[in-house]
Amino acid sequence: MLRLCCWPLVFILVLCSQPATAAPQLMLLLENHLPQSDAERINVETLILKRLSQSAAPELQIQPMQLSDLRTWQMLKQPGNYCALSKIRTPQREQFLYFARLPTTIYPPLQLISARQLGQPPVDLAVLLQQQPELKIGVISGRSYGAGLDRLIAQHPTQFFLRSGNEAAQSLALMLSKKRLDAVLEFAAITLRSLQNVPDAPKLYTHELTDQPLVRGYLACNKSALGLQMIQWIDQKMADASYQADVLALHRQFFSPDDFALLQPELLKVFSQAMPQTD
Repeated sequence: MLRLCCWPLVFILVLCSQPATAAPQLMLLLENHLPQSDAERINVETLILKRLSQSAAPELQIQPMQLSDLRTWQMLKQPGNYCALSKIRTPQREQFLYFARLPTTIYPPLQLISARQLGQPPVDLAVLLQQQPELKIGVISGRSYGAGLDRLIAQHPTQFFLRSGNEAAQSLALMLSKKRLDAVLEFAAITLRSLQNVPDAPKLYTHELTDQPLVRGYLACNKSALGLQMIQWIDQKMADASYQADVLALHRQFFSPDDFALLQPELLKVFSQAMPQTD
């Protein structure tokens, strides 16, 4: 009799000892650019976000929330269900953020984009800044351009114009087209898309920079128990072969043939599940 009475207790203890596998219900994805239509999408991650949201549902609802860069970074340092898309992984950021295992996007190297020729590629930006101290180059405030470029921007504050706000990339591109800036530091595809509907936009020159790698953007969540749970769920969804195949297709759709040819080897290496398996 006593032995039978113990079974419900044993069953409850077994259930409680199992690891939780359910996904959190809501992710607040903090972004500074939330286009209302496909025509307004100037970056590939806003295309991929739609596909990622489909994969995560219904267990995890991804709710984009438009904030300034400054406010986004403040929120990401607070515990809760706060995440952000396409963030560069740095040791400093890993102190307060969990990063997904796979990137959401891969971009070609950053370029110096101008309305006039600034030199023969590849351009050594440090040398160019010394040779042409009057240059004014547009960059986005709060963004990491990688260790080397971040250091140059900090060392030459008078030669870089910082723009913040929800439409910073488009604003800098427009200033470039009106010759209010000599150049912008950006991915060529984003600047070209920003000006695609601008009448009389000037011809742009793209300058390859020395020692610039391909750029990976990651989904990142705050360093809390809930943030870790959301990252683990996203990692599981990103491992799906059909998701990875769609990510490849969206990169091909967004970038020019030349840019995609540059990206393709890295994309195929990172999103290996998208490759058909052969015997």
